[in-house]
Amino acid sequence: MLRFGGREVRVSDGKGLHDLARLLARPGVPVPALDLASPARAGLRAEGDLGEVVDATARAAYRRRLQELEEEASAADAAGDAVRSSRVAAERDALVEQLSAAYGLGGRPRRAGSPAERARTAVTARIRATIERITQVHPELGRHLRVSVRTGTLCVYEPESPHSWIL
Repeated sequence: MLRFGGREVRVSDGKGLHDLARLLARPGVPVPALDLASPARAGLRAEGDLGEVVDATARAAYRRRLQELEEEASAADAAGDAVRSSRVAAERDALVEQLSAAYGLGGRPRRAGSPAERARTAVTARIRATIERITQVHPELGRHLRVSVRTGTLCVYEPESPHSWIL
């Protein structure tokens, strides 16, 4: 049972709802996604991963290709070649998207298969799905949670104005 803004609704139970409850219980306090993903192991850190999502050699190759694409884009624009310019822009956008996914907080390379990365993706997905389910039955509460809950390696509930929750 969820109550917000004078309205009460029911939402099916799930891990994402439990994650939200933990965040709502401690507004402004960041909680590691690893702790949300595995509450029994909170505070413990398993070592080991599969390495960087994109290694240094690949990142250097991406950067070189981006430089080449910038030059190609300039040449295509100067020649008035809209088709070539569009193709270059699409490739550039795809490369930038790949590079963006390869970096985490502070510009550090993400590590594939790390417990923290797996927890980040799992917790983010289930909290977003839960907020979407809440939005379907209580749009005002869903909007509040979308604005107030941040997910990532650290997850936090930071509302614009304080709310009292009965959990």
